[in-house]
Amino acid sequence: FDGENNLRLFNGLMYQARKSITIVTPYLVPDDSMRYAITSAALRGVDVTIYVSKDGDQPLAHYAQRSYYGELLRAGVRIFLYPSPTVLHAKFILIDNEVAVMGTSNLDMRSFTLNLELSLLLVGKSLIRRLGALASNYEKASTELTLETWNQRGQATRFAEGLARLTATVQ
Repeated sequence: FDGENNLRLFNGLMYQARKSITIVTPYLVPDDSMRYAITSAALRGVDVTIYVSKDGDQPLAHYAQRSYYGELLRAGVRIFLYPSPTVLHAKFILIDNEVAVMGTSNLDMRSFTLNLELSLLLVGKSLIRRLGALASNYEKASTELTLETWNQRGQATRFAEGLARLTATVQ
């Protein structure tokens, strides 16, 4: 692609997914195109699972990330929160347990447009199986965020999330 290579690759893979999408990322602040790719997949019946840290190491980015959780959960995306104090910093996406992308790119607007990121497209049953097992280990250690729990957060937190989202493109 001439530009936004990682964004175009990730979106293309998500639109092609038929069974499952597993996303492991420390920073999930998607632009509209990625948000639509993720939620469209879930709404068409693809099992979409995201693993992120319960608490982030970058407060503004973390609150911006959280501002997307409600929409993702309502679309049927499962979100697992990796426990503190560890910041889950792995970065990979599995599509249908057949192909994966791993590299330096976060799933955020900064990585898509400002940073020079490197991603590797991976195939091979053994490698894909190992990444799937790693995601399963993250799931065992994590707590699933439910829409009910999400909706119980306070007004101050909601305000911080909204404010952080407004500044997401420059973080």
